[in-house]
Amino acid sequence: MTPTVTRIVRRSATAPTDFDAVRTVIRRELVTRFVNRSIVVSTLMLGALAGLGAGVGGWFLVDRFGSTGTLALDTQFLVATAMISALLAALIYSSQSLASGVVEEKSSRLVEILLTKIGVTPLLAGKLIGVGLVTLGQLLVIGGAALTSFTVVGGWSVLDIELGANLLWFLVWFLLGFCSFATLSTLLASMVSRHADLGTALTPLVVSQLVLWVVALYLVPQYLASTWIQVLSFVPLLSSYLMPMRFALDGVHTVEMVIAALIAAVTVPLLFRFTTTIYRKNALRTGSLVAMREPSTADETA
Repeated sequence: MTPTVTRIVRRSATAPTDFDAVRTVIRRELVTRFVNRSIVVSTLMLGALAGLGAGVGGWFLVDRFGSTGTLALDTQFLVATAMISALLAALIYSSQSLASGVVEEKSSRLVEILLTKIGVTPLLAGKLIGVGLVTLGQLLVIGGAALTSFTVVGGWSVLDIELGANLLWFLVWFLLGFCSFATLSTLLASMVSRHADLGTALTPLVVSQLVLWVVALYLVPQYLASTWIQVLSFVPLLSSYLMPMRFALDGVHTVEMVIAALIAAVTVPLLFRFTTTIYRKNALRTGSLVAMREPSTADETA
């Protein structure tokens, strides 16, 4: 089947600057999701359930072990497990939400207007930042409810743990992981034209994250000092899951965390540039997929 191609017209001289365009897209993504009642209600319900679960769990711990002092558990591992699981859920949800929006715009031909008025790079950057802010806000609501409830019932009195550094690095790896995996989701979403094909396109990315989650929870603690675990934890994408667990188990120095984070941060713009190239080739195409090596024409440059 011969692909149908609509050429991207260059933005006019009166078009907004890239900064204004990115800000416009961010605002559009935020408004679209905040006015979506299902997203707001589901977030509040998850926050209420998280708060209820943490409150009940904290009350049980205090009631059962409060008189005996600190609970003899590997709390660092438990916190790392909770954070890795939250990271997995947040990255999969946000990536699928972003990819779904890309396919919806493409199937409705709205993308033609967006690319003409805004351009490829500001459009994708705005979508990534907008969806990332929404996802981070949801994490803060749900996690904040759980932490507040656990604190109110005095749950921390029986746990010997310092959350400060763990939460800080969790935020760092969430941001780096989101930028990487969400960018890849956008790339894959740009290569399909129907929602029915989106699940198939994203399956490899979702499966790879599940595999990383399993490796982080089960293999990293068992092979913490192994060279192959140490090497893999510096690889971009993999580091978002492996480094937090190594840090929680005291299997990595802070300088190693910083180096791994810098490597991941340098990879993000390279991955984003590659994604914009593929998106530019595929965004306005229907029918067959375009090969990744197909050169872009001058008319396709936004």
